[in-house]
Amino acid sequence: MQFLMKVIQFITNINKWVSFFTLTLMMLAVTYFSISRTSGHPVIGDIELVQFTMVLLIMGSLALTEQSDSHISIGLIVDKLPPRIQATVNFISQLLMLLFCFLICWVFISRMNFLQASDLLKIPFYPFKIFIIIGFSGWGLEALLRLMKSVRSFS
Repeated sequence: MQFLMKVIQFITNINKWVSFFTLTLMMLAVTYFSISRTSGHPVIGDIELVQFTMVLLIMGSLALTEQSDSHISIGLIVDKLPPRIQATVNFISQLLMLLFCFLICWVFISRMNFLQASDLLKIPFYPFKIFIIIGFSGWGLEALLRLMKSVRSFS
């Protein structure tokens, strides 16, 4: 159990640092793109580049937001239920989230196309699709960890 927690923590940390680096890179790139466009010398493909960095940013932060329990949740009905039912609903939602994450990974793996590329800059899509798989895997592993913790506290 301890080994699994360390592996999941390691994957989450890698995703976190990729996300932090991408955010910094995107901030600098958008600033440069804005200045160059204002000065009359726009960068060709700037929107494509920002879209690719957004994929890295979002996928890198999924596991971290699950780890810190920062995803948006609305508990209008569930918060009014008894604690035992709340725990059951929480267990079911964690299980569904785990299944959803690994379903997304399976779909991306099974439909990987190494020939697709962006229209303007001809950047291949497959490295970003691989990072989508890594991001959803990290999120799913964090959900699995949370699910195992809730099962331990449930019994």
